[in-house]
Amino acid sequence: MEAYTAGTAGTEFFYLEDVTLPDSLLFFDRPLPFDSAFLREKVGYLLPEARELARPWGAFTALPPQISGGDLVSIGGRVFRSSLLVQELGDRPLVYPFLASEGRELSAWADSVPEDMRKAAFAVRFIALKEAEGALESHIAERWGIPAISAVAPGALEEWPLSEQGVLFDLMGPAAARKGMTLDSRLWLDPQLSSSGIFFHSPSGFHNCYLCRDDDCQWRRYSRRV
Repeated sequence: MEAYTAGTAGTEFFYLEDVTLPDSLLFFDRPLPFDSAFLREKVGYLLPEARELARPWGAFTALPPQISGGDLVSIGGRVFRSSLLVQELGDRPLVYPFLASEGRELSAWADSVPEDMRKAAFAVRFIALKEAEGALESHIAERWGIPAISAVAPGALEEWPLSEQGVLFDLMGPAAARKGMTLDSRLWLDPQLSSSGIFFHSPSGFHNCYLCRDDDCQWRRYSRRV
């Protein structure tokens, strides 16, 4: 874990740069993109090579949210518009904006993989991202003694649309720049297998799935709340 201070408000950013890929899929319990037994066999073949060069990472900061009125909440001097954020974050003493990524090394490696292994390579990159997200979640929960940690991500729900990605990226800009992460005009992160959001303590264990209206989503891990 490494920390440094940056930005006009002296925001402190923390980094997790010792994230590794698993040796096998034995304990990776999430569904993979294009999942199948055949794909998993290919992923297992690629993992040793990818593990040697992959540098997944995560970065976060810890800041108090402030309700600015109506559906506005201010975090680190940036104002987010979302009734969902006001509802979920408004009374928390601290929230934890974050970035997570497969890393540029893995993204570049995937371009050299034979065409018939590209889907498996994408799945490996997905695993790297999820390992980075999981490491962040575990570290924050342990460091601040959070028994039930939850997260929201811009674009995952209508209640916090992708248009808010720019505000969050501006807040996390120094951390993104340090790791070479960029945001394009479509508000997509690069490297492609990267994510952003806000972790927070929630006794109810809030998850995006609770509000997601796509009942057939292959990534659904929790039932939708009616």
